[in-house]
Amino acid sequence: MASITEFRAYTNTAARRNTFYNYCTTRYVQDQAIFFLLVDAFKAEKRKRQAAFLNDWFIKGNIPDEYTQNGYLGIVNISSGLQGTISTNTTSAVSAVGRNFADKMNNHGGGMGGFFGALKQKLGDTTVSDSLFDAAQAQVVTMLDDNGRHGFGGVGGAGATYKPNGVYQPVGAFSQQVIRFRKDLKIGGFDPDKLGIF
Repeated sequence: MASITEFRAYTNTAARRNTFYNYCTTRYVQDQAIFFLLVDAFKAEKRKRQAAFLNDWFIKGNIPDEYTQNGYLGIVNISSGLQGTISTNTTSAVSAVGRNFADKMNNHGGGMGGFFGALKQKLGDTTVSDSLFDAAQAQVVTMLDDNGRHGFGGVGGAGATYKPNGVYQPVGAFSQQVIRFRKDLKIGGFDPDKLGIF
């Protein structure tokens, strides 16, 4: 059984992330792989826009139809209780720091006091906790591993066919979705080239 540490070793460079993504398209688990990659990118940067994107698309399921109709993307398969907890925590965390300067001013009471409070906050740490999606990511790793069914099976484990330094051709049926999704990733604060999604 592969661990989250092993999956991070599979994806520790842009080239390996691309290999991982391409391989996962051949197993039709690219939506889970994308979520895994996005959470790790979020953990590195802790940006509010990234947290909102992950929450809106993958936790709440507000994914545009063009991605769901042919199975390219889907909501993360977690319990409804965990889904609600993650969504509430993410919304609260983003609201607490504010998405923009006006939000920060309102959080500090508005007016001149709110202005100086927001300015002080802006000069400090305005990131959100990097652990918001940990529980969901752990479940995604379990689903990706799934007793080796998807070819990971742990390092040298039973059913292991995935080679982190191998070369895999992505499924061509998703090419149009990838072009559009790269644009949406940029809007969400992610770099699709660093993620290896191309």
